Amino acid sequence: MFWRKKKKIDLEIPSDASEHRSAFRVKPDPARPMILNLAGNSYPLTNVSGTGCCFRSHNFPEGFVAACTLKIPSEDIIFPVSIRVVARKRDLCRCVFTKITTKAEDAIHAYVLEVQKELIRNRHL
Repeated sequence: MFWRKKKKIDLEIPSDASEHRSAFRVKPDPARPMILNLAGNSYPLTNVSGTGCCFRSHNFPEGFVAACTLKIPSEDIIFPVSIRVVARKRDLCRCVFTKITTKAEDAIHAYVLEVQKELIRNRHL
């Protein structure tokens, strides 16, 4: 009937007190990894947001700044970005984007949204 309320779906976004990013991050699909090319090496990202990324390497100290490229697998887009390592925990390098074009930032946000939608679809079927 028209007066019945639609069923609400509650989604909880996990929060972490140690989280320093101001944007929601997602873990790229391992079958189609997002790749950071840095200093002649390729690093699959462990997570990404519109403001930064995280990857595994023992080679970069906290405070390290570099120009690199980032490949988004869903659209095979490669674009230049600059990163700064803001935190290290064992081999995990947490980075912020220091130089990024608006087009690249929009592509990352679109990718994050695509992954979020896919997670929601798979969770509530």
